[in-house]
Amino acid sequence: MAASVKLVLRTQKTRADGLAPVYLRATANRKSRFTSTGIYVRPRDWNDRRQEVRSSCDLADAYNRRLGELLNDARSAALDASSAGTVVAALTGPAGSATGYFERHVGRLDEAGRYWQHKHFGVTLGHLRAALGQDVLWAELDRDALGRFEAHLRVRAKNAPNTIRNHMKRLRRVVREAIREGELEAGQDPFLTYTPPRAAPVHRRKLTMPEIRALADAELPEGSTEALARDVFLFSFYGAGVRASDLAALRATDVRGGRLRYRMMKTGETVTVGLPPEGRAIAERYAETAADRGGLLFPLITAADTRDPVRLRRSANRANSRINAALKRAASGVEVDDTGLTMHVARHSFADLARRRGGSLFDVSRALGHSSLSTTQAYLASLDQEAADRLAGIMWTDG
Repeated sequence: MAASVKLVLRTQKTRADGLAPVYLRATANRKSRFTSTGIYVRPRDWNDRRQEVRSSCDLADAYNRRLGELLNDARSAALDASSAGTVVAALTGPAGSATGYFERHVGRLDEAGRYWQHKHFGVTLGHLRAALGQDVLWAELDRDALGRFEAHLRVRAKNAPNTIRNHMKRLRRVVREAIREGELEAGQDPFLTYTPPRAAPVHRRKLTMPEIRALADAELPEGSTEALARDVFLFSFYGAGVRASDLAALRATDVRGGRLRYRMMKTGETVTVGLPPEGRAIAERYAETAADRGGLLFPLITAADTRDPVRLRRSANRANSRINAALKRAASGVEVDDTGLTMHVARHSFADLARRRGGSLFDVSRALGHSSLSTTQAYLASLDQEAADRLAGIMWTDG
């Protein structure tokens, strides 16, 4: 008898956020095997009769396309399958494919619009395949395999220790997710006996106030990319370290009454800070032509780029690369070392100045928009409105 297949919502595995996983169940000879689809939905958004996600879920179309593909593949495999395990193996690879599961994880990040995580995890998967092969089974992913992966990152990819640690953290996250979803037994976790490389000290490039003033006083052609790079760098600094991606999406209306208020792409947190006169002057100058850009404060991306979150992040990333190159050129004419000079240095510089001028760890943490004080401590560097005002009162005075 051919195996039967069905999608089931396993509500007994509902997570703390209220989402439950959708599994594919294969049944043959009264025995069933389950494999995760990697898709989580609220129970009220699942239509068991129609075997699909209801339209009340924002990602219904993407999820249903993926579920349809898996269901079709499973049904094709079930025509000739003699056991439920055969159907599952046809979807996940014999004995379970680690790289196949990793690839599905990357796909889910893409479907969820998590651009940066999708990009970073995709790079890690590429390195994993380059080191161990295109199709790595879970049974092959042991401590020795992790050692070979680490050696590939260090020797062939020439990654620094901290970059290697980040790749290993992503792989470990995927492994732990596979364990939670029942794809891998807890005792098969290859990280149980693996020791990652030690973290190396991080040197964060920053500018001093004399260097900030020298950059501000640089004579640059009006309307040039170098002048724009200088201005957005300074605005980031005066705006408590606005990230480059957020700068690209800022609108002129985000600056009102001498305050900057915006929502950070990376964390979703809303930040509001008081701007010193230098920051307000930059905003006022660019706000005069914001209507020509559909309301965007700086000419870094187009208004059309903001309509799709993935396109927004990609466009902001490209703009950041252009601005970083122009920033080095802008610094070359003044007494500012352009080694390692990027837009993110404005964030480091703000954090360093805040620390040196006596801002409390809490105030600095809130200003930078960090989710925890431990993050700020590691970063050396954040804000509810009162903390922002308190810190601004300390920083932007020369007493």
